[in-house]
Amino acid sequence: MNLSTVGVDALMDSMAGIDVAKFARKIEKLGYSALWFPEAFGRDPFALAAHLLTVTDKLIVGTAIANVWKRGPVAMLSGARTLAEMFPDRFVLGIGISHGPMMTRMGIDYVKPLSFMRDYLAQLKDAPYSAARPSSEAPIVVAALLPKMLRLAAAETDGTIPTFVTPERTAQIRAEIGPDKLICVQQVSMLEKDASKARTAIRGLIAFYLGLPNYLQSLRLMGFDDSDFAGGGSDRIVDAMVAWGDEQAIRDRVAAQYKAGATHVCITPLNAEGSAGAWSHAAGGSRTGATPEERALEALAPR
Repeated sequence: MNLSTVGVDALMDSMAGIDVAKFARKIEKLGYSALWFPEAFGRDPFALAAHLLTVTDKLIVGTAIANVWKRGPVAMLSGARTLAEMFPDRFVLGIGISHGPMMTRMGIDYVKPLSFMRDYLAQLKDAPYSAARPSSEAPIVVAALLPKMLRLAAAETDGTIPTFVTPERTAQIRAEIGPDKLICVQQVSMLEKDASKARTAIRGLIAFYLGLPNYLQSLRLMGFDDSDFAGGGSDRIVDAMVAWGDEQAIRDRVAAQYKAGATHVCITPLNAEGSAGAWSHAAGGSRTGATPEERALEALAPR
């Protein structure tokens, strides 16, 4: 499985099924290696992954993330192995614990998420499966923003899928988990050269994430503090969380993530014309995601 080429991370729940197929085929035609998507409050991730894999030829598909609170380890493993068998080397199982406020909305008791994930991974390894085995297992990566979850991901899975991390933090993650683990970074971006317009739109997005404890702790690890979180976010934090500017500025940020140790970078290009706010409220999983701006997807496609 070759994830070295840039991919795309997109929430596709607002698209009709026929448009999802067209979108996936376009991503593949543009040369992106992978299409990732979060599990929000809409489509089942394994059914959607099967559809995406069926309508494309070589595109890698990854869940970013499939929610561990919403299905048991046996069901999670069965879904992953079925896809890995039927679509060899084309499926990545990204899993995560999401966030307390979102899980409370679903009636889930969000208690001791680290312990829950540790037990979950142990059960995942021992889950029964009697169908034909895939020629190679689907890689498993965990959304791990904080040190303890990151150490767990490194010890028990194939790697991690961080978002809203600077290249400097990516380098730290690489140093912490070693040279052989996957680091699949989501790089949110905006193809907009006007600083005021870009930052205003981005603030409409990050206000949602600045209300989530896990992201706040992650941002503190990167050197941000309460002064950066106030007033919708300082320019410094806005510029760190989202790459904005012309095509070259975004390509430079992606390159910096690779240089820092990312195995794979998946971009989520946003439209400055008001899509960011809707995007933030739609993202119900542990990572961000949205239907990216297609103009930007074309401009940022792998060369």
